Amino acid sequence: MQPFATKLWNRNFNLLIIGQIISLFGNMIISFALPLYIFSISDSPALFGLVMGLPYISLLLLSPIGGIIADRLRKQRIMFWLDASTTALILLYMVVSGLTAYIVPIVIVKLLALNAIQGMYIPTVQASVPLLVPGEKLTSGNAIVGVVNSLSGMVGMAVAGFVFGRFGLTPILIIGAICFAITAIMDLLIRMPYKKRDSSGGVLKIVKEDLTQSVRYATKEKPILAKVVIIVFFMVLMLASVIMVGQPVLVYQYLDMGMEHVGISQSLMMIGAVIGGIIAGTMGEKLTIKKSFIVIAIGSIFILLKGIIFLVGTPYFTAYIVVTATCAIVLMTVQIFNVAAITFVQKNTPSEIVGKVLSIIMVLPFLAQAIGQVLYGALFEGFYSMPWIVIIATAVMVAAIAIFSQFINWKSGNETADISTQQTSSMQA
Repeated sequence: MQPFATKLWNRNFNLLIIGQIISLFGNMIISFALPLYIFSISDSPALFGLVMGLPYISLLLLSPIGGIIADRLRKQRIMFWLDASTTALILLYMVVSGLTAYIVPIVIVKLLALNAIQGMYIPTVQASVPLLVPGEKLTSGNAIVGVVNSLSGMVGMAVAGFVFGRFGLTPILIIGAICFAITAIMDLLIRMPYKKRDSSGGVLKIVKEDLTQSVRYATKEKPILAKVVIIVFFMVLMLASVIMVGQPVLVYQYLDMGMEHVGISQSLMMIGAVIGGIIAGTMGEKLTIKKSFIVIAIGSIFILLKGIIFLVGTPYFTAYIVVTATCAIVLMTVQIFNVAAITFVQKNTPSEIVGKVLSIIMVLPFLAQAIGQVLYGALFEGFYSMPWIVIIATAVMVAAIAIFSQFINWKSGNETADISTQQTSSMQA
């Protein structure tokens, strides 16, 4: 199915982007504030990592289902119902949390539900981009989505850290509910091409056939896609986890600063991701999956610098500034790589099955986030007096993966051709 847009910035893509800004902002302030709330009352990095990592189970399980739904139903309607459901869940959480003293289980359940919805929402958005922008602008479209994600995350973390530190959790929940309600209304205004597919045979049969088709395509017909996701798995396992778990722990516990400083640090870090998205969009078709690993290697150098800062005993405020800056640079490199990887998958997958394939491919990175955040929470608690050991070891392993990736034959995937209209044997089966 061909995109029906002739230019990048068009009405429907604009609505998608504006909705993403509002929705992701609401999601970020809640997802960031709830684990911080648990960390502030427990002072346990291990529990903090557990609360961050465990909810990924639902995202992991629902992502493939989200891909199937995205390829079979109208995507704008899917996004509407997911945003509306999130609004209702936030309001329900506010009621339930006020009636029980068992805070940790309630927070985990809330995050499980939120991630379950995100597991269906993310592949729907990613599958929508090829339909809303011209094929030659696909890299730029993905880069814009990445920049929007980063900007929303940056502002969301800053607002969450400040509001939580000053006023507590309730205002954050109210803001989040309003954001999702507004986005749900905007979803109804988006128009995109839709081709109804055969849905006979029952739900279980459809799910089985679609999952089988997606796995076969990514492993048999285009095995290069499986190689991409394996490398992404290890990148997320280490880079994302050492930053998203390590930075709040190091700032709040090791540098003995308040939650406001945690929010500011996390927000400033996201500037790097914004810059990375801008760079990726500027490079356009020049950005390839093979070249993107160079920036990951650069990122490992700055993770190493972060470890050295804690090894040599730098003054606290200086350490705060330097580690925030290094993490920003690392997130910049990660964003560039993410845009290259997503574009690579989209260009090597027919649009009729891109939602399913993307959701299957995202399962391993989601699993990596779940494992990594629990693991790094335990590591930072175990090496409380020597956090540099964890950070430097991570830098070395990431550098090794970046070097190893250069031995892969990336030419087996076509990075320049737009195959959105191709018919694959798996689709004919």
